[in-house]
Amino acid sequence: MIRPFKAYGSQNGQLHDFIWHLGGTLVPIVLNFIRNPIFTRIFTPEEFGYYSLVFLTFNYFTLTLFSWLSSNIWRYYYEYKDRNQLPVLFSNLGGLYLAGSLVLVVISSVWYFNVEQLLVKKLILFSFLYYVLNDITALYLVMIRLEKKTKEYNITQSLRAIINFAILCVLTFILKMRIEAMVLSFFIATILLIIYIYLKSVRNYPYFLPRLSLFQIKECKVFLTFGLVGLITNFTLMLLNNSDRYFVALFHSISEVGIYNQNYAIAYTSILALTTAFMNTINPNLNRTLTQQISNSTPVVARYMLIYFFALAPITFLIAFFTREINYILLGDAFRQGYSILSYVSVSLFLFGFSSFSGTKLKFSNRFKLVIAAYITSCVVNVILNYFLLQRFDYTWAAITTLLAFLCLYFILAISDRSVTLYFISNYLGSIAVSLLSLLIVVGAGWYFRFETVSPDKIIPILCQMALSALFLYAVNYVLFTRAKDSGHSIST
Repeated sequence: MIRPFKAYGSQNGQLHDFIWHLGGTLVPIVLNFIRNPIFTRIFTPEEFGYYSLVFLTFNYFTLTLFSWLSSNIWRYYYEYKDRNQLPVLFSNLGGLYLAGSLVLVVISSVWYFNVEQLLVKKLILFSFLYYVLNDITALYLVMIRLEKKTKEYNITQSLRAIINFAILCVLTFILKMRIEAMVLSFFIATILLIIYIYLKSVRNYPYFLPRLSLFQIKECKVFLTFGLVGLITNFTLMLLNNSDRYFVALFHSISEVGIYNQNYAIAYTSILALTTAFMNTINPNLNRTLTQQISNSTPVVARYMLIYFFALAPITFLIAFFTREINYILLGDAFRQGYSILSYVSVSLFLFGFSSFSGTKLKFSNRFKLVIAAYITSCVVNVILNYFLLQRFDYTWAAITTLLAFLCLYFILAISDRSVTLYFISNYLGSIAVSLLSLLIVVGAGWYFRFETVSPDKIIPILCQMALSALFLYAVNYVLFTRAKDSGHSIST
């Protein structure tokens, strides 16, 4: 019998890492759950609409210019470390980052001077300042994750979230700023983190600080080639997650963009943050396995998929089922009508996490064209469905098109990497079926005991219902995991 986390890595190592990553993830989640009820009662849906459109647009800019740099660290860090050439790696990535920053300056300046609304100008300026610095912190955080500095990584992330929230409260309640305070608080917190990173790098990670003398065009070409795959997949993933806001703005209103975005953000913050915590825990070992033993990696990847399912399926279900109740607790009155969005988005993000295992293995197998084709196809499906359906139906259909697009992505990647899919089905289908049956039992009980309306006096009973449901589902999954059998393979560090 394979015990949880014993097969997952060393007996204590990855369990220790997961607890730290979970703690580091829960802090931002809790702060978001505190922030949402407060600020959705202060700022209007229209303000959130402008905020989300500007912020998401900068996401696309920085995704194109910077985010693929992180994928190169994930891919090449161990290779350069084994050759004692980490200064070369970070010096060349630093040069590419500087080039991207200059492009972002030009784009942001053109946009800033071509809009008239003062609010939008403020959002553009503060978003530029935040994003041009934020990707430095992203590179640093990937590095310390690969160095397995789990404690430092999660304390840094948690402190950043706490400082950001504190600054946001000062800007809003003392300085009386409007929604631009949300972006400005990100920027100020990032400045403080940059100072910390510099001092830490000088002492412990001198190779992280770029040196112009080590910049080589040949190295950059390698990074650009691999980064192109990450860029395309990340860009299409951004389109899958966020392009719907633009269609809502096109066919509906800015206020409905704000309502949609805040409901979407609840599921996004919860499921994606927990998925990130899980991936942060396994990625160093998974990437090393895929780098050094890819021909024997199928059982390892499939086992991680099983752990992911048992860990994330219950919380995904709870968000999808208790949408009305969660919406009532976490959002202001003006945002209540969009509660159904939570169901579709939570399942979509769960599917994305589940499909990423096959996608990662395909990338490490250098089957880049398959991965790119899968993401582009799913993105095209999403854009087409959004364009035609949002003209006819209300904005909540944007969440349905997102779910259909992620289903498309999952099936394409699962079929493309049949070895993992078939191994997973042949070894774990029975356990998955029993887990899904337990979900159906909770659905039946939930419908029977569910309150017809939600009101302040029912919040405690509702939270008790959710807690009991979670306890039952995780208890079932724990038993199933301890009894899950494979072909004798284990996951080791």
